[in-house]
This record gives sequence, C-alpha cells and structure tokens, in this order.
Amino acid sequence: MGTARAPSLKRLTTILKRQANPGWGSDYKPAIQAVRGEAPNVSHALTLNANKVPGREIHLLSLQESFAALLGLYHPNVAGLQEQRALMPGWRPHPLHNFPGVIAGELSPLRGLIDVAQRLDYVDILPRVWAPDAGREGGRRELVFPYVGDLLWAIRSKRGSYYCVNWSVKDSEIAFKRPLTTERLTRAQEQHQTSVLARHEMECTYYADAGIRTVLLAADGIDEDVRSNLRHLFLHHGRIVELPDDEQAELLSRFQHCLETGVPPSELIVRLTGAGKYSVEDCKNVLFQGIWFRKLRVDLFRPILIDRPLEPETQDVLVRYANWFSESP
Repeated sequence: MGTARAPSLKRLTTILKRQANPGWGSDYKPAIQAVRGEAPNVSHALTLNANKVPGREIHLLSLQESFAALLGLYHPNVAGLQEQRALMPGWRPHPLHNFPGVIAGELSPLRGLIDVAQRLDYVDILPRVWAPDAGREGGRRELVFPYVGDLLWAIRSKRGSYYCVNWSVKDSEIAFKRPLTTERLTRAQEQHQTSVLARHEMECTYYADAGIRTVLLAADGIDEDVRSNLRHLFLHHGRIVELPDDEQAELLSRFQHCLETGVPPSELIVRLTGAGKYSVEDCKNVLFQGIWFRKLRVDLFRPILIDRPLEPETQDVLVRYANWFSESP
C-alpha cells in the first residue's frame, strides 16, 4: 500500500472522482491506474482482462501484485475485485454495500483514515495537500490525501453470503517488519521505516472497522511453479473455443485419461489435429481451461508441460493458501 506518486491537489481530485462510490462492475475505476504518470514504476505495471471481472481492465502496479492477483482470480469462490482502492479520509459505507445480492443494512461502515489515525496517534504522518479556499485565513485549506490499497476481494462463503478480504502485497515478509540490523540508520531512514509500518497498521485498522480482515501477503510465499503455471493458464482461460459444449466435454474427458495414464497431452493433440478433427489452439484452450477451472486436477506445484506427462494433484493450491482467503485468521 502507498500513494505511488507525490500527493498533489490534481491527483487528489482524480482519486475522489474515481472512488466517489466504487462498485464492483465494469464501471469501477481504480484510484491509481497502470499508466505512465500514475503507476510508481510503469515498466512493472500491467493490466489484465479476467472473466471474473468482465467489462474492464484490472490495473496492477507491480509484478508482486500480479502474482497475488492471479492466485485470487484462480479461486472459484472469488466473486469480485477492487484493486487500488483508496483508503478515504472520512466515513464510507462498507465496500459490499452495492454488491449484487448483499443487504447493505447489515454491514458496518468504514470510519475513515482520519478517525483511524486519531485513534492510533498517527495524525502527524498522514499525507496532505492544500486547496484554495477564499473563506479561510491564508486563502487555502489543508486536505488529507488518501493511501491506496492493493487488492480488495469479494468472496462467496460456503453459506452463500459474501465477505471481503483485503490483501496488502509486498515482495517479501520482511517488508512488513522493522528490519533487524546492526547498521546505524539515518534519521530519515528511521522516519521512513516508522511511516511504512504505521501505514500498514492504519490499513489493517481501517478495514477492521468494517469487519474486514487484512492479509499482509508476501508474494515470495507463492510457490514459483504455481506462479508460472497460473500465469500460463490465465493466458488461455478466457479464449473462445470453436467447439460445441459436448465436444469440449469429450475432449476434456480424453485429457483426463491422459492424466490418469501418464500420456503426454501433446500425443493426443497430434492425433486429433492430424485427423483434422480439432485445431491445435482449441485443444490447448480446452486443456488449459480445464486445469484453470479445476476440472482437471493437475499438480500446480510442478511445471505443466504438454509434451510431458501431467502430474496428478497431490496438494491443492487453495488448501496451501487457504488462510489468505479466509474471513477470519
């Protein structure tokens, strides 16, 4: 979580406009977009188009966020995403107040960043900008500039209700802690480290007011093969397959047989395409979509290579990382 670029009145105006009443549909606009002039490092910023978030692009500001986002999008119970959501200075309704099927009256509100900072005694570190105001002494007034979070998920529970989980993403776990070092830090370094840890505490408290858990997620805790496999599967997950549903089901069944017998999928694909029945792209899309949508339970902790036998799932990714998705610790 952070502010990306230096706070300014222009940026504040843009964020307030985009995040006035953020919804969960195609009209959602992140506070910070993955474009030059907004993203902190545009070379690492990227956008995704996902079936679960139809009608708009997902804006991610780092490779670490992309690893986490792909894991979240893979989860079948994830029902929505608000990335780069602003932590607003004042009161706001619960993020799910306008989620389809949710009864807003049963939800606790967000009390606001200023309220949180006052309770935690962090008011002095909140970023601020000045706005013209002829009615005030000096002709201007001070405004608190919001922090911006990473990934706020809407998740469907086993009971059929919905809840949110907030992910604050860093590259490693140590980024969320004060470093243990014998080196003497400068005063500026100490102040920066204190500010970072304070922002994490404020973010957790901000969402806890609405009963929302924050997960401090270290992206290096996601297995490297899982990252690579999810990235590859995601590239295929939304592609159109030019086959009737019954033929897709039949093809998927044959890939299941490959999984059970140790036959590399490429051997089946060569036979089917050689007979002129299917195209290579349709075969690959059916295979990879079958794995992405958990119809083919393949081991994601090992590289998925179509010219090698698929490994049956021995450990479910969603079991390994279940705590990150849970409503309570």
